[in-house]
Amino acid sequence: MMDQAGVFKASVCAVAVSVMTTVCAQDAKPAAEQPAAQPAAAAEQPAAEPQHPAQLFEPLVRVMNVRGLCEVKNPDVGSFQPVLNNKAYPLGSSFRTGPDGSVMLVFSGQESVQVLESTEVVVASPEKKPAGRIMHLVTGKVKTTLRDNLPEGSFGVETPHATCKNVAGRGEFTLAADATAETLQIKIVTGSARIEGSQYQIPALRAANTVEIQTAADRSLSRLTSVSGDFAIILENGTETPVNFGMSPKAVVKVWRENAPVGGRAIISTLVVSPTGMARHRFAYAEGRPNLATGELIAPAEGEDKEKDKEEMPVLLSTEGKKAEAPAEKAEKTAEPAAEKTEKDAAK
Repeated sequence: MMDQAGVFKASVCAVAVSVMTTVCAQDAKPAAEQPAAQPAAAAEQPAAEPQHPAQLFEPLVRVMNVRGLCEVKNPDVGSFQPVLNNKAYPLGSSFRTGPDGSVMLVFSGQESVQVLESTEVVVASPEKKPAGRIMHLVTGKVKTTLRDNLPEGSFGVETPHATCKNVAGRGEFTLAADATAETLQIKIVTGSARIEGSQYQIPALRAANTVEIQTAADRSLSRLTSVSGDFAIILENGTETPVNFGMSPKAVVKVWRENAPVGGRAIISTLVVSPTGMARHRFAYAEGRPNLATGELIAPAEGEDKEKDKEEMPVLLSTEGKKAEAPAEKAEKTAEPAAEKTEKDAAK
């Protein structure tokens, strides 16, 4: 009996050990699967939001170094008031200085514009790029101090007849006007700028480049003169392939504009004169009518005397001209009949 009791007890113990082993295995299985569940839980957590780059400009324009007469017209006020030094004003504000006045407009820690005497400007942001800044130059002179590597489209200077885009580095912009014409001079000290106007554009005006743009009050004539440096200018000619001309000091481009008497279509005549006074390009066209375009590239013959070129400017687009006319005047006047001829063709 004792032996049977011992056998039975041993059997019970064996069953108990087996049950405990099974329970422990079941308890250990979820624990083993737990590390695999952690990554799934981590994956369910929302990803961290990407960090946005720091803004280039402050939301407000701060006024510094006020000297002489300086006034501001806050768009919320509607009238000019004396500016307060070290005060920030909203975009859309107009600033103007007197004959003895000047002020520094600070857009960020690295971007500022000095508004010189007898100047009026309006600061704003482009509609298509609110993060950028644009300065409307009404009259006078401003000096920009910007980073040379400022991203494209960040800063611009606008005038009634020309727009300076992608302005970077240091530059000087001067606008003067009278009853007959507006004169804009753009001087780039460092950095660069892109200049755009009606029927022309300068892709890159760089350091040491200066251009002067005169536009008649009625926009009938624009005259672009290279004052310093070499740069390219692109001129519309009524076709898909515009004229690309290399400007150098004293080179001149003239663009005449008029409307056809029938239909009012714009007729454009363009003349390009080299620094020596020799015509290099001449063409006329009707806007929107590529079949009504004419032009040619004029190149001097080999061995041709340069001094002779200066004295005997070829007659352009017309065989009539006064012998007593100066070469430049003759080139300008003889380019006008081309517009008349194209105008008649457009009317037909």
